[in-house]
Amino acid sequence: MQAERIIDIDMKDIVKTYQMGSEQVTTLKKVSLQVYRGEFMAIIGPSGSGKSTLMNIIGCLDTPTAGQYIVDGQDTSRLNDSRLADIRNRKIGFIFQSFHLLSQLSSVENVELPLVYRGMSGKQRREKAIAALVQMGLGEKLHHKPKQLSGGQQQRVAIARALVSEPSILLADEPTGALDTKTGQEVLGIFQELHRKGHTIVLITHDPEVAERAESVIRITDGSITEERRGIGAF
Repeated sequence: MQAERIIDIDMKDIVKTYQMGSEQVTTLKKVSLQVYRGEFMAIIGPSGSGKSTLMNIIGCLDTPTAGQYIVDGQDTSRLNDSRLADIRNRKIGFIFQSFHLLSQLSSVENVELPLVYRGMSGKQRREKAIAALVQMGLGEKLHHKPKQLSGGQQQRVAIARALVSEPSILLADEPTGALDTKTGQEVLGIFQELHRKGHTIVLITHDPEVAERAESVIRITDGSITEERRGIGAF
């Protein structure tokens, strides 16, 4: 008998509305979505489709207007801002298109930041940060600042920073958007390797070629899921 798969992300009938002057705009319309532990999922859609709003809710950066969102077994609707912040820091590793590295800090200092917020000792967080950077092939760039690194190297630092807290979920927003084609392919190869090692990955993209590298693909259009394909070579 096959073991039941663990669900890391469970969204049920998620609705998100915003008040724009006198008008109410709905960006997500009863979206239901499950992401299993160890799954590599791409969420694809054009600008204005609702994928960024969905990403913000998955990352506990925003809350839904209606519906239920359970992440790593916890119902987010029952959590206060402090507990949501704790989930963001401990359960979710964020990787952004524009890297979001602090320019005045070195690679190792940037990677240490999530561990500073967790109150880890200096020696321990330095060891973990170095190990994460070595894993990304940046063992010789520990003390380089972002302006001394290529775009691909900066994204590797950002991935190391996301991994250093050992999160349950990696959430990547257009992670190749600021990179040339060759470097983008290298970064996608890193995500595929992390997937093989068992990481749960949700990648937001507008690019079908990027989505093809994922295990599963969800297409979102005008705030609704219009296509869902599970399995290699989804698009």
